[in-house]
Amino acid sequence: ERHIEDICICCGGFEIHTQHPLFHGGMCAPCSERLLERFFLCDDDGYQADCTICCWGKSLIMCDHSACHKCFCEECVDTLVYPGHAEEIKETATWICFMCAPQRVNGLLKRRIKWREVLKHFYDQESVRKSSFKSVQVLLGFKLTVNFVPDFIEEWGPFDFIFGSTPPKTNFFLPSKAWYFYQYFRILQYGSPKEKNKKPFFWLFVDNIVLDEEEREAASRFFQVITQLAFMIISEAKLKVSCPWCMTVMQPAYYSHKS
Repeated sequence: ERHIEDICICCGGFEIHTQHPLFHGGMCAPCSERLLERFFLCDDDGYQADCTICCWGKSLIMCDHSACHKCFCEECVDTLVYPGHAEEIKETATWICFMCAPQRVNGLLKRRIKWREVLKHFYDQESVRKSSFKSVQVLLGFKLTVNFVPDFIEEWGPFDFIFGSTPPKTNFFLPSKAWYFYQYFRILQYGSPKEKNKKPFFWLFVDNIVLDEEEREAASRFFQVITQLAFMIISEAKLKVSCPWCMTVMQPAYYSHKS
């Protein structure tokens, strides 16, 4: 007989690396690393991209609480609560998840009382344990030209993050202001991962307050996002690159991310 702390509640393994930050139970090293990397990733609808418990399950059940964005996979629900419970949840008109419901214990699933503090400690502890994080490949501060072709993207990529912007207002626009986001969109199509690729990918396009309303609407249609006003401070020192277009502060930005 084993205690729940001696079993990985994500995969059922017995080689315990640490304890799960949200629920009582152990976690093996691979599951711990996966949770560390994917717990805060969200889909375009705002919900978590993965199961709150294992960060892996394919068939997800979403919480109906208006202030919650968490999901739980059917495998974890049926294994840790009781077999068939996932199907019962799907037949429920409104379901409040295991993180939001007043009841802390559901079968073997027992929510930690101070899970927010434990989650922060988990991230602090695991970050220190990892001697080095995986490097991130960034296409940043590039000079847009008509010669920027897919061959360069394949040679330099694959990328985790692609950044682009219009030049500052005082600079000369060639051939037009809107040309910059059209070129960036073209590069984004070449540099984005394939649909079947599950690796997290981020992109950001910044307008240095030079596009007019019609051009902003066009950019929103191309990027399939709503224009967001973001107050940003991007400095050459922080980025450690030579990028004269990255010095403007308090600039509206088009942004998105996908996993």
